[in-house]
Amino acid sequence: MNLHALKICYTVALTGSVTKAAEKLKISQPAITAQIKKFEKELDVPLFEPKGRGVALTSIGQKIMNPAKRLFALEGQIEAMAEEYRTHRGGKLRIAGTYLATSCLIPRWAAQFKCNHPEIEVQITTANTQDALEQLIHYAADIAICGGESESHSGEVEREELYRDEVWFVVAPGHKYANRHISFRLMMTEPFIMREEGSAIRERLFALCKTYMASPPEIALQFSGLNETIHAVASGYGASFISSLAASPYVNRGELARVHVDGLLPVNSIALCTRKHGTYEPYVKEFISMARRNPHGFGKGSP
Repeated sequence: MNLHALKICYTVALTGSVTKAAEKLKISQPAITAQIKKFEKELDVPLFEPKGRGVALTSIGQKIMNPAKRLFALEGQIEAMAEEYRTHRGGKLRIAGTYLATSCLIPRWAAQFKCNHPEIEVQITTANTQDALEQLIHYAADIAICGGESESHSGEVEREELYRDEVWFVVAPGHKYANRHISFRLMMTEPFIMREEGSAIRERLFALCKTYMASPPEIALQFSGLNETIHAVASGYGASFISSLAASPYVNRGELARVHVDGLLPVNSIALCTRKHGTYEPYVKEFISMARRNPHGFGKGSP
């Protein structure tokens, strides 16, 4: 297959115009048109059809461009890796983590790692589970530390559980259910403040609703950050479903209160995620070993 012609077709599909593709690729319009016709003949399928002043993909063209998108995304990642190597000769460790991991675990690991390797640049990105795994498989991250037990990308990602903690229903201390024991169905009648779609714990809550055949709660407020969610609940509105690792300091200070749901004590898994069959630099392997040895992070006073 002529990959050069495929890239030309992909660029035309992205821009919707032979003229714009010619400008982007710095190739003449007749050359692009000729390449498209030759490639369509090679595949024996029509890839484009006229649309207004431009062109649009045919149905088979759309199907072909889906894997082409992944192919050229990979090409871009390879180019980025080479550029990164040229500009970060000492090395660069890129970690994608969920909000819980980046606020409670990764900072201590990263600080210890930098003490041992001051020459290595460490980049930490906070994302929900889905986005963190996307960064990992697309080579935008070397490691992902994710919550939940998602099967997403199971064919491409190796998951190793580092830590398990309880997940609590929490409300403000003055809430009518604060420190009480209630049923799961009753808990689901409260308005909830949650993270965005793609959050592992949010998905876990909706899965529990299916298991217990309860109507999902109203998501009254949605935040992209864990701290914002906690502070909104502490302000007195609604309830949330939060890892005890994040919630316990607020409960201990009396800023949040637990709601004990009868017969339910869910746990959250925090996993170290790497690419299956991936090859890693020695310093990446060292960070992974350090996380395995200290799954709770480093306690106060630890070296």
